Amino acid sequence: MNNSFLPAGLALSFVIAWLIPEPGSLIKSWGLIPWMVVTIFLVNGFQTNLHELPRGRQFSLALITTAVIALLISPFIGVGAASLFGLSAGMTLGLVVKATVPPTLSTCIVMTQLAGGYSLWALVMTLALNIIGIFTIPFMLSLTLDNMGEITIDPLPLLEKLMMLVLLPFLIGIGLRRILTLNPKHIVLQYLPSTCVILTVWMALSDSSEVFQALDLSTLIAIALSVTMVHVALLILCWLASLGLKLEWKAAIAVILTGAQKTLPVAVSVLAALNYPIGEALLVCVLFHFMVLFGDALLVPYLKRPLEKEA
Repeated sequence: MNNSFLPAGLALSFVIAWLIPEPGSLIKSWGLIPWMVVTIFLVNGFQTNLHELPRGRQFSLALITTAVIALLISPFIGVGAASLFGLSAGMTLGLVVKATVPPTLSTCIVMTQLAGGYSLWALVMTLALNIIGIFTIPFMLSLTLDNMGEITIDPLPLLEKLMMLVLLPFLIGIGLRRILTLNPKHIVLQYLPSTCVILTVWMALSDSSEVFQALDLSTLIAIALSVTMVHVALLILCWLASLGLKLEWKAAIAVILTGAQKTLPVAVSVLAALNYPIGEALLVCVLFHFMVLFGDALLVPYLKRPLEKEA
């Protein structure tokens, strides 16, 4: 149920924002989106367990390599895909932001486990990349988007906002875990971050309902091709990196799925911190999320095959 809650909620937010945009637009004017972001990462921090961290030279090399691919190379792939398929400035912003953010805090871990990989590797790499990403995102966005002319990113104010919206709540959540006796797996905490993402998307899309009016088949195809190019390129790079590092297949699965996936909450947080209309950008981010989610779900059975041959 929890795995389908976010996709179903995002789909519902699309429909409501399209048909009845006024309520969401009104609520967004109350300034609730930043508080949604803070809640997401406060809960994520509270649910994070820092014990039993993997150690060793091979893991460290895998972590560094995955970070370089996911946080430093990926933004340039996003810019290239947006340029190749002629995305508008707003949609380019969404694609590049999505390409720049770290991996998702849950999906890549679950899929790594389902594929028979080292889920603990995926967990620790995801946590590390999310923390490192707070510092790389502003500078990579500035480096990749400033050359386009239509979008200008000032990295230091964005870094400050991300630290306040993402990093500080996350660290407070980790601290609260040591103090409070509340079960981190309580049903309310399981669904609260996803609910906040859904509400944020609903409010932002409602406030930019004109985006839906401009959508046509050619635009959707261009977005789909751009997303596919970014994700497939990252999958290939992570696979080649795992071969270069001579990782066993269980470790390679963690690198492949962690390095190629992208978190929606952090992308929403980045867009919320920018002084730009975010309707088109958020639309691309959500479509990116859906395509990668379903695409990697189809990929998981094929990742298990080498393990079956070894058995």
